[in-house]
Amino acid sequence: MILARWTQRVFLTLLALLPVLVVTTAFVPALLVLPFRRTRVADTQALVRQLTAWTREVLRAGR
Repeated sequence: MILARWTQRVFLTLLALLPVLVVTTAFVPALLVLPFRRTRVADTQALVRQLTAWTREVLRAGR
């Protein structure tokens, strides 16, 4: 019974991480270009903060 719950949590967490991974992959070009423009540093930091927040929330929900 406990193993089934644990397996279900792991599966659901991995399933929830898929959209985060897709968005992260989509952000890669922006993260490669934006840091080299001084006017876009704040935008780059906002993107990284948002990705970090989404990942933390998915992992926290999987507990």
